[in-house]
Amino acid sequence: FYNENNLQNLSFVLEISKHLKLNKKKMLKAINSFKVLKYRQEIIYNSSKLLIINDSKSTTFSSSINLLKSYKNIYWLVGGLYKKGDSFKLRKENYETIRAYIFGKYKNFFIKQFNNKLRFKSFSNIQAALKEIIKDIKSENFNINRKEILFSPSAASYDSFKNFEERGKYFNNIVKKLKVIKVINAN
Repeated sequence: FYNENNLQNLSFVLEISKHLKLNKKKMLKAINSFKVLKYRQEIIYNSSKLLIINDSKSTTFSSSINLLKSYKNIYWLVGGLYKKGDSFKLRKENYETIRAYIFGKYKNFFIKQFNNKLRFKSFSNIQAALKEIIKDIKSENFNINRKEILFSPSAASYDSFKNFEERGKYFNNIVKKLKVIKVINAN
């Protein structure tokens, strides 16, 4: 799927392939055969009204930035064990498109990063944050713009999970358990 991150990577590959004089058809065939890494910008659901992406693999702000720049009506689940020295750097024009739902033990780190930049709320866990996202989406005029739920934690998972795979699987299960797609689409 196309987002800022994938387009940057693809343009880099195309530029290098020109210099190496690689066969364009073979190269494109090879690119199209790549399998997506599980829980790395994995699309859980995509319609004209709602997009849900599981990016549990995101463990720093820089790994989430291009995803955040790619969409316009974002409900961002963020939290976990932050990396020392990590900082949130995003252009001001993107701030209005993002609502952050911070979860976990280290929420104060994220609150400091987002203070006076983003609209945010904080929660003890992912499930509570996701329930609030459902509530917020239902209270808005759902039919005006597509809503984009991005689970892109920008932090390691070790505060609550064995690894990012376990965290990603948990998110997918909680989306099913809370019937997020059905509840939001019923709006």
